[in-house]
Amino acid sequence: MENNTGVYIPSIDAKDIYLASHYYSRNDEGYNLKLKDGNYNLRKFINTLDYSLDLIELLDIYYKQYRRNDFMFTIKKHKYSTQVINLTFKYSVKEWNQMNKNTFVKFGYDYRDLEFEDCIAKNSDGDIIGVKIGEPILEINEKLSRPFVTTYVNDKNGKYITYKMKGAPKVLKTNSQLRNELYKNGFVCNGTKYCRMKRSTGSARVGKCLFINETLFKPILNFSSGAIRLEEGQEIDLAAYEGYIALPSSSIIDTLPIKPENILLIDDFDSTFEETVIETHDENGWLKTSEKECEITNTIWDGQSLMDISLFGDYTEYGMVLLRNLMFKSCCFNCNIQQWFKDNNITDISQLNGKTRATKIEDVKLITTPNSIKYLKFSTWDSWLDNLYPNFGVVKHDKKTHFFGGRLVQTHYQLINTLQMSKDEVREFLQESLDFAQMLRDRPEVVRHFIKYPDVNDVELMERPMSSKNDVVYSLMSVNDNFTKTKYYHDFLVDLLRSYYKNLKNGHVYVNGNYSTLLGNPIEMLQQAIGKFDGKSQIGIGNIHSTRFAYNQTLLASRSPHVTIGNIWLPYNTENKLIDCYVNMTDEIICLNSIGENVLQRLSGADFDSDTVMITDNKKLIRAAKRNYHLFKTPTSFVSARKIKRYYTAEQQADLDIKTSDNKIGEIVNLSQELNSLLWDRMYHGSTYDDIKDLYYDICQLDVMSGIEIDKAKKEFDIDNGKELDKLRKKYEEFLREYEENENGDLIKGKKKMPHFFSHISKQKGYYNPDKKHYCKYHTSMDYLQTIINGFKIKNSYKKDWLPFVSILDNSLFRTSGVNQKQINKIYSILKKFINERKKIYGSDSGTPKEKAEKVNILRERLIADIESETIGFSTLYRLLSSIEDKENSQIKNLLLEVLFLCGNDSFNKAIIQSRKEILQIEENGNDIEMFNIPYKITKKQVNSEMEA
Repeated sequence: MENNTGVYIPSIDAKDIYLASHYYSRNDEGYNLKLKDGNYNLRKFINTLDYSLDLIELLDIYYKQYRRNDFMFTIKKHKYSTQVINLTFKYSVKEWNQMNKNTFVKFGYDYRDLEFEDCIAKNSDGDIIGVKIGEPILEINEKLSRPFVTTYVNDKNGKYITYKMKGAPKVLKTNSQLRNELYKNGFVCNGTKYCRMKRSTGSARVGKCLFINETLFKPILNFSSGAIRLEEGQEIDLAAYEGYIALPSSSIIDTLPIKPENILLIDDFDSTFEETVIETHDENGWLKTSEKECEITNTIWDGQSLMDISLFGDYTEYGMVLLRNLMFKSCCFNCNIQQWFKDNNITDISQLNGKTRATKIEDVKLITTPNSIKYLKFSTWDSWLDNLYPNFGVVKHDKKTHFFGGRLVQTHYQLINTLQMSKDEVREFLQESLDFAQMLRDRPEVVRHFIKYPDVNDVELMERPMSSKNDVVYSLMSVNDNFTKTKYYHDFLVDLLRSYYKNLKNGHVYVNGNYSTLLGNPIEMLQQAIGKFDGKSQIGIGNIHSTRFAYNQTLLASRSPHVTIGNIWLPYNTENKLIDCYVNMTDEIICLNSIGENVLQRLSGADFDSDTVMITDNKKLIRAAKRNYHLFKTPTSFVSARKIKRYYTAEQQADLDIKTSDNKIGEIVNLSQELNSLLWDRMYHGSTYDDIKDLYYDICQLDVMSGIEIDKAKKEFDIDNGKELDKLRKKYEEFLREYEENENGDLIKGKKKMPHFFSHISKQKGYYNPDKKHYCKYHTSMDYLQTIINGFKIKNSYKKDWLPFVSILDNSLFRTSGVNQKQINKIYSILKKFINERKKIYGSDSGTPKEKAEKVNILRERLIADIESETIGFSTLYRLLSSIEDKENSQIKNLLLEVLFLCGNDSFNKAIIQSRKEILQIEENGNDIEMFNIPYKITKKQVNSEMEA
């Protein structure tokens, strides 16, 4: 498949599917994805079927089935398919169903068939089947009954009568009933029958599921499940099976060929030891948490494999690749396996400690364990090898952060709010970030460096389409410093600083470090492969090996989710020549030890299937972390997954997905931050550990609950996180709620108390509610952080005489006779249409913010394609850019510049290149300027003339 891109597929809610199949004017076409003109309604195609092993196979299956290559169709460079449909289950079916912001249609009728007169639509018998609320009516319809009533309105539009809804319409089918019915019976769309295909664990958590053209279902299921053929009603670990057959659906960036004889299967190893921890277990359906000494077991290579560098193909420079295959998911680390065999005199297969089909030692290049091969839970090693796909899908590899060439990483509020820092310590921690904000304001060369523009000598500068508004500015700044004197740059800088502050207030503070992938006991794994592992740790308890940082120092690491103080990890970085010899390390990999060490629970139930930690050597954070490191013990889960009898039926699949879709991870993390803030506030006011330990236990329990939420798409548990949350909220209600005295002297509930920093975060997520919540300041690190940032003021005002944008261009080539005003008008018309449609999408009551953003993104891509098809002459372009300064074009000014860049328009690029002059540049290794303790020099350069090529 070209460019390894995905395919847009429709997303439809189950309610709409059900309604379409129950219209009184029903036909066999079912739900209709097409518009009246016969073309597909592309606004419905907001989900993506990722480039994956499944998609590669589906294309082949489709061709074999139909002998055609029309699995997808292309419109303006984008691929679409109706063979797979994403179903959501957000809405129930009611007696009266809402079709848009103010229109309700009676069950059984198609909104598109209705004709409204005075806000009422009727059928041929004169019965009311459609009602518009909130609009002025001329005459009250006496036949209208509840849930609709008439009301008198007096607002800015004057006095009028309108209909409104009082109460909720009767529910005919709940979300759960819809899921049951559609899982069992499927549905028809545009004349094609669809049945349930599968869902990924991520989709299951938000209640989504893929349905597929029924003709393609059995072949793709056979592909996903290998030789495992389930009979209807067969008993099975359904949660695991559903999770594992979805593995080939994962988005991949490439494939790597690996032969069955390349693989060596060794036994997993469990390390068991005693430690005093904060233990959580389930008892009679409820969680119990306390401090006790426990026997802990770590599976030390859970989810990881070692792979010889010769199998890495184009990925030899990376330290790991996350691979997918038939019920196989493993993080494969770059190793010198063949060198290990040679150095240990392993010359024959008989010397290996495991299973392999290899006949000569040179063939063994991938060492894995049963924990990576999920297929072994259902069938045999030989059957897995017989059904293995010839190519393994590459999901991702290790990569540098996007900040300052991978040198810096951003912290997050969950980490900062689990550190006990004074206000002065937080101010000290923020100082570099605030100094940098002032530099951004004062120095365009710092902005240019910060937004990571490629070197000014990059010949491809104007040859590639730009990817965002930022790219517009990067490009303009790269060729002409005069651009920084335009209002366009000023507006960009204001937005940039606003975004920078918003990030800081979210706890995203730049520190030296990165996100590193966890690699567990790699030398021991190599030893296990040749029968020489004795159960002892080679790297040592408390140690890690990272080439990113200097050796012999303590570092701070934090995983996401990070819920409590006991999740902070302070490992000691050590040199390890044995690891360096046999593991091809990068700065984005850390080797750690989990033999006799409770590090996996400390990192919220981490394993080695590509889990990462944010890691830094920031002294201020480490100092704060050390303060309580041995006081707050590690939260450790002993909650067992339920051994429930499940059967391979549509009803059981629906029941499992209903339970999985009720996800509480956001509520768990939010409550943990409320309780963390309460804990630090009490300690500030003199409480000892003994005073707050019960509160700490409850926060630890929330950490365990977060792990359960993440795992429940693959495992089932007896406990109910919703009830556990209610129990904890009730327990702390008197501390997390304000109470007011009424006129009788009785206490009544007031607003819910929230840490002040939540006001900023909830505004961004759309949950800000000052009427019901009091965002009060606690003595906690994140509240200190926001107070300090709110009090910071940039020096110097912005008042200036701005240059018009067009003044940075060379006007000598402009000819009035060359202006195509008709084309200019057309472009403005296209832009204004996009702005209006975007406004409608964001103004709509239906859809989540993410879904709206997806719709706008698709709209934007079509806009770019429309303008990309226009060949714009220089003089027309010059006039077009001149007119953006006109007041009536203010709303499309930024959009026009952005789209011209996104198109990679030749005329625009050439005009920009002709304006080139020398610009200030920041380069590494100098003494002119320092940003976040990194020294730079400042030079002056001009774009090379070869860029005109």
